Amino acid sequence: MRFASLRTRSTRGFTLIELLVVIAIIAVLIALLLPAVQSAREAARRAQCINNLKQLGLAAHNYMGVNNVMPMGEQWTPDRSGNCWTSGSCLVPLMQFMEQMSVFNATNFSLNMYLADNTTISAIGISSLWCPSDPIVNLPYVYPPGAGALDPVALPMHYTSYGANSGDFFHYGQLSVAVPGTCQMNIGGTGYQQMNGLVYELSNVGLQAITDGTSNTFLFAERAHGKYPNNAVFGNDQQSWNWWTSGNYGDTMFCALWGVNVWNKLSMLNSACIGITPGGSDPFVASAGSFHPGGANLCFADGSVRFIKESISSWQLNAATCLPLGVTKAGNGAPYIWALPTTFGVFQQLASRNGGEVVSADSF
Repeated sequence: MRFASLRTRSTRGFTLIELLVVIAIIAVLIALLLPAVQSAREAARRAQCINNLKQLGLAAHNYMGVNNVMPMGEQWTPDRSGNCWTSGSCLVPLMQFMEQMSVFNATNFSLNMYLADNTTISAIGISSLWCPSDPIVNLPYVYPPGAGALDPVALPMHYTSYGANSGDFFHYGQLSVAVPGTCQMNIGGTGYQQMNGLVYELSNVGLQAITDGTSNTFLFAERAHGKYPNNAVFGNDQQSWNWWTSGNYGDTMFCALWGVNVWNKLSMLNSACIGITPGGSDPFVASAGSFHPGGANLCFADGSVRFIKESISSWQLNAATCLPLGVTKAGNGAPYIWALPTTFGVFQQLASRNGGEVVSADSF
């Protein structure tokens, strides 16, 4: 009787050292691959941001084709008691040209934007107004009754990543109520005459006024909403600014006073920066900036969008005063005054529609 011989098969596994080597190799590959993946994702987000700005530029030109001027940046309208308040933004009338006709039709333009009748508009989030690289700009907020709306109702609010170009400075005109129940502005002052951008308080800028050329004048810029200060000095800028329906300076407009990505140039704890712009805004909400590394996307008046590096020539800032060297400012309606060593940089020249500068395309 035969018995089959039994053989014991030995199977060889990985040793601990081999396993650790494999894990180390995988970790190195992931470390090498991750920046490339993140770079590709950022490139896609930046492309979407560029597309958003192009839509805004096209909408502004369509608006101008109908009305012969760019949309007004800010106007003053009364509340139910006749008191004057800032009202709707330049973005609201552009909705009719951005496939948001339902939003445009739902807006009561004869009433102040912050009366109860219009709070449904501020509650609508418009994705084409959000830079996808900003992690919080699409998050809404509801202000309790009395904290935002002019009527005793809650104010739901969405935000925007983009603001129109007011020029080198922000100014409030002098309010002159000539007829009860109306809000008329004195636009003859020297401060108002310094408004050299395209969209500002009571603006009515047409193409003929852009004497520097549409390819050399900013129209819209992005702002990094999620990088705004949130501290005991400045308060919560992230909730208080960039309201998409608001025409207040700092909400839907920017100026070139502080250049691109100002948080890299001024301390966010500098109390001299508080309320330095009209309406109580500060440089961080009044300037162009982004989450894109090294600069921000800006739309020009010809509709083109270019990435402007934060290293672009700009005038030098005085951290102690939160203003450029040689620049002083007396008040909201007063003119800015500058003397040596003030030097306008390329960024300030591109924000002006009529400065007469010759700006080379290779300088930005």
